[in-house]
Amino acid sequence: MLKYAFAVSGFTILTIGSSGAVQAETVHFAVQPSEANATATPYPIESSIIAQSFDPLASDTNGRSRFSIGVSGNIGITGDTAMGESSVSINSKIGLTDSLSVRPSVGLNSDPSITVPLTVDFPTGADTDIEDSVTPYIGGGVVITTGDNGQVAPMATVGLDVPIADAVGASTSVDAGFLETTQVGASVGLSYSF
Repeated sequence: MLKYAFAVSGFTILTIGSSGAVQAETVHFAVQPSEANATATPYPIESSIIAQSFDPLASDTNGRSRFSIGVSGNIGITGDTAMGESSVSINSKIGLTDSLSVRPSVGLNSDPSITVPLTVDFPTGADTDIEDSVTPYIGGGVVITTGDNGQVAPMATVGLDVPIADAVGASTSVDAGFLETTQVGASVGLSYSF
């Protein structure tokens, strides 16, 4: 016959603040040993934060907007999509944190393509007169091609954001899409932060 019973359990509390900050906290409980048929009283033994605050709508630590939109010219290196041929692209940047961004782009030609990479950004910290810094980045995501042979495939990107004025910047990147035939293109463009 079972004389003693032991149990460990817990729960997670997820809070979302009015500013959009998200925080999760896990509280673990242990049950004190007791007679099998007696009432056991739980007591807290540990409380730990398992997620940090995250506010994608805030400015970065330099006070810059994390959102931009722009236009760029693409020079196709190899391939037969908007990524691999000469085209014009409408691109954007959505900064999730100071060092993590989503950079959706639409390449415009007879068969448009859409890229959605997630990038890790490396601000240099070399402030200029406009209190900004050059930001290299690298990342990967998906490329979606349209037309008769539309495909969804992985892609990689590497690039550089360079500030020009308070809300205007230049960017350059090299993108590769791993479709049936690899697509590679290099682009240079201008962007506006808001």
